Amino acid sequence: MSAISGIDTSYTSAISTTSDSVSMGKNDFLLLLVAQLENQDPMNPEDATEFTSQLAQFSSLEQLENANKSLEELASMSGEMERMSAFGLIGQDIVAQTEKFHFSGDPVQLGYRLDNQADNVKLYVLNQTGSTVATVSAQETGVGEHFVDWDGLGDLGMPLDPGDYSLVIRAVDDDDNIVSSDSLIKSRVEAVDMTGTATQLETDAGTFAMSKIEKAGVAL
Repeated sequence: MSAISGIDTSYTSAISTTSDSVSMGKNDFLLLLVAQLENQDPMNPEDATEFTSQLAQFSSLEQLENANKSLEELASMSGEMERMSAFGLIGQDIVAQTEKFHFSGDPVQLGYRLDNQADNVKLYVLNQTGSTVATVSAQETGVGEHFVDWDGLGDLGMPLDPGDYSLVIRAVDDDDNIVSSDSLIKSRVEAVDMTGTATQLETDAGTFAMSKIEKAGVAL
């Protein structure tokens, strides 16, 4: 922007002070343009090309501000839709991609997803200290999702205490190379928790974030 002669120094000082502490908005930008027009030298008016460029900047600033507002409204709508969807899942069976789950004493459906054909698949249940307390040999080794019923018995044949556990999958091919896999938990939604920043689904196998849910309405 060209230098402006004759502008009241108190006005520029106020603008400068404001600019140091707050980002310039479209109203501030417009005020500067108006001040520039009011204080330009009549014998040497502002260059039309320069002024047009400044107006283009103002237009871009306004469009950006409107876009940000639209994105905020879209995010708010998305949050509301997520909450409505969560309530609709109460009583439904879901599949969550997660290693963490809660054992209440009732059987749990532990699952795994294989990206490639495997030769041997084992599911390891770990306690909160990271120790393996139960090992399950899986029968299904093909590509896709598979589930097994775990009755809560540990490797010693004794029922494990209710609590939080982790599921780790180890799948290998016939050359003993690791096959990529994901841990899955299948459970039924009992309630929705919206007290935190993210919507959580409370199920009979633990509490899972909506972002972890891969399928809903599946049969247990």
